[in-house]
Amino acid sequence: MSTVLKDSEIPLYMQVSEWIRENIYKGELGKGDRIPSENQIMEILHVSRGTVKKAVTMLVKEGLLVQVQGKGTFVKKENISYALGEGLLSFAESLESQHLSFTTEVIDSYIEKASKSVAEKLRIETGAPILYLKRIRSVEGERVMLIENRINIAQCPGITDVDFNKQNLFPTVEALSGQKIVYSESRYAAKIVGSERGHYLEVNEDAPVLHLEQLVFLENKMPFDLGNVWLKSDKYYLGTILQRR
Repeated sequence: MSTVLKDSEIPLYMQVSEWIRENIYKGELGKGDRIPSENQIMEILHVSRGTVKKAVTMLVKEGLLVQVQGKGTFVKKENISYALGEGLLSFAESLESQHLSFTTEVIDSYIEKASKSVAEKLRIETGAPILYLKRIRSVEGERVMLIENRINIAQCPGITDVDFNKQNLFPTVEALSGQKIVYSESRYAAKIVGSERGHYLEVNEDAPVLHLEQLVFLENKMPFDLGNVWLKSDKYYLGTILQRR
């Protein structure tokens, strides 16, 4: 979105806040990054200063941004992370272990260039090719999980040819790489879902969700996947990830 829809029923400030939020969720703005200035946002989106201020204030109250006197507005850094231990089950494996019926639908799958933020986490060059994979997982007929993966293609040769409507990610990666998945660096946070992801999860744009950011490592101690998982917050059985054996 490079402009806002002034004839939309959605207030302008909410459209601006969604634009900022989406840039953060996509990884274009990383933790601790300074967001564009008020003047820059006004020029990009063709809105007034008052609209920008109201949008930023909303995201500060939401806990997504933080304002620093004399320096600007920044994406809030996470203060605490929770390790899941040595190894893990994928969500698909966890659901299977609980004998829950689920389906997976690929929404998007394409090769893109890694942004600076994504490249730093995957330990690759900015602009290196990665596989972006977006999937919806439904449990017993209800959409409960939106999964966005950014995968280092170099670690998983042949992964761009896999049909992930039928195959699960973790066992596929282990087969293609010839390595075991050994551990992850993970953090959970409660967030507002936003309009795009709310659409996929079939909830209102202001609905709270549980967000998991997960960097997953192979035996060579290199990360192969930066995953962002958005979970409906009322689904208790998705709150536990089991230990990988």
